[in-house]
Amino acid sequence: MKKNIFTKMLLILMIAALLLTTAGCSKEDESAQQITQLEQENAALQQQIDALTAELDAMKQKAILASWELDADIWNSNDGATITFTAVPVTYVPAQSVALSVRINGMEAESALCIWDENAYVTSVELHAADGYSYYCILTSADGTQEEVALNTPENAQDDSLVNLATSLSAYANIIVENWKHASGKLTVDSGYIQVLMPRLRSGSDKLTMSQAALVLSLNGEEVERQSITIPAGEAEGSYEMTLGTTSFSMPAMKDEHQLDLWLEVALSDGSTITAPGGSWYFSDGELLLIVG
Repeated sequence: MKKNIFTKMLLILMIAALLLTTAGCSKEDESAQQITQLEQENAALQQQIDALTAELDAMKQKAILASWELDADIWNSNDGATITFTAVPVTYVPAQSVALSVRINGMEAESALCIWDENAYVTSVELHAADGYSYYCILTSADGTQEEVALNTPENAQDDSLVNLATSLSAYANIIVENWKHASGKLTVDSGYIQVLMPRLRSGSDKLTMSQAALVLSLNGEEVERQSITIPAGEAEGSYEMTLGTTSFSMPAMKDEHQLDLWLEVALSDGSTITAPGGSWYFSDGELLLIVG
């Protein structure tokens, strides 16, 4: 099976190289349509290579580990987690050592040797909240030969909540103002989008929810108007989403050095509040201009 896959990859790479060479050596009068077709074919071949590489990685993993699991025990502070790794090898080799390596931005963040508990290899590491973690199993034989198995990485995330730990531990809010106008003493938002996400990972059994939300208009940091809004639940668990229809605010008196800000403010069930900026405006020669959106 492995031989067939390697043969396919070699053939695809040879064809891809030929296509690239043909494109590079094409005559000056070769049509743009032909070049585009070659580029599309090369892109399709690259996709096949990527798929075969992923298949090889999966086969390699299955040949070494019968099963594995990564579990997170969230700290009470909700700013990190204890990650427990459990792995069952296809064949237990007493002289073999197994370790968990956790990396971020290509650098090792934490690593720990596993112990054999008569059924599986087990270990744990402490990880602070950050995004972009990669998890690897390192198997070292008695002669020092190492095999590395990618378990959960940004490129092939089996569990994105552990890859992007910081995002999974925090609530998130976002507001996009697309179209707006200033007329008749009003600032009117004609269209936009709001998204709120609850933490996917949290200590304890209580789930964090959104209790209320509002759009807040402020002038030089002082609130001038607040409008409560109801954001419906989204398709994903713990998500809330809505499109903004026509929403108008009374314009306060402004001078050129003043700044007008629109915020999304979300109150959570634990009493905390998160905010997201929607836009900032200022006057210039009697015209209201958006500077941040």
